[in-house]
Amino acid sequence: MPRQARKLLGEILCHHLVQGINKEYIFQETEEKEKYIKLLKKYHKKLNVDILAYCIMDNHVHFLLYAEKIQSISNFMQQVNSQYAMYYNKKHKRVGYVYRNRFKSIPIMQREQLHKCIKYIHMNPVKAKMVKEEKDYKYSSYNDYLNQSGFLNSKILNFIFDSKNNYIEKFKSIKYEELNFEDESVDIKKILNQFLLKNRIKLKEIQKNQILMQKFIAYLISNQYKFSKTELAEALKISRATLYRRLYE
Repeated sequence: MPRQARKLLGEILCHHLVQGINKEYIFQETEEKEKYIKLLKKYHKKLNVDILAYCIMDNHVHFLLYAEKIQSISNFMQQVNSQYAMYYNKKHKRVGYVYRNRFKSIPIMQREQLHKCIKYIHMNPVKAKMVKEEKDYKYSSYNDYLNQSGFLNSKILNFIFDSKNNYIEKFKSIKYEELNFEDESVDIKKILNQFLLKNRIKLKEIQKNQILMQKFIAYLISNQYKFSKTELAEALKISRATLYRRLYE
């Protein structure tokens, strides 16, 4: 992994969510979760994808992934999930889709957001009341952090915590926050109105001001909201071409 944080944040460092179709329990059995972990181990090495955090629940999986190229992450997810789908269908003598839709991906833009994401992933089984503490759950990377094992290595730890030294104390001190990774009903127009009210500005000000528009995008990212550029342009009542100019000029 590169040393400079700016090269790590964004498209090549992403949170991913994979869910069972109709929210079915596709990882309910111990054997199934262990099979999925074996696939992670196989393809993360083969495709040079680093797994910074993960948690396999009964009907979904959370990942925090890094790769030098964004295509590597896409290939990794495709290989792992297609192999598991074949295994799952054969085991349960079924046909058809296993996953709810194509995996969701949210870019990580700030180190604080990275820490929140790691905590959120590891707290999944606690919030679901499957265990009392994060360390009690076998199918997440929480104990990998405590033992520096599994998918973790010194380079990953140095990036996440600036230094490998005393990282466990920093890791344990991360506070949990509810994030919006699984919320399918978020309305971008409502989020935009909240932003306008909070900052006491009008829509036309964002439309004409590059800094305000970038501030709104940063607000969406920091709160884990994921929208397409088309959805953003429609909410802001501008063309996609104007959106691109405002973001990259």
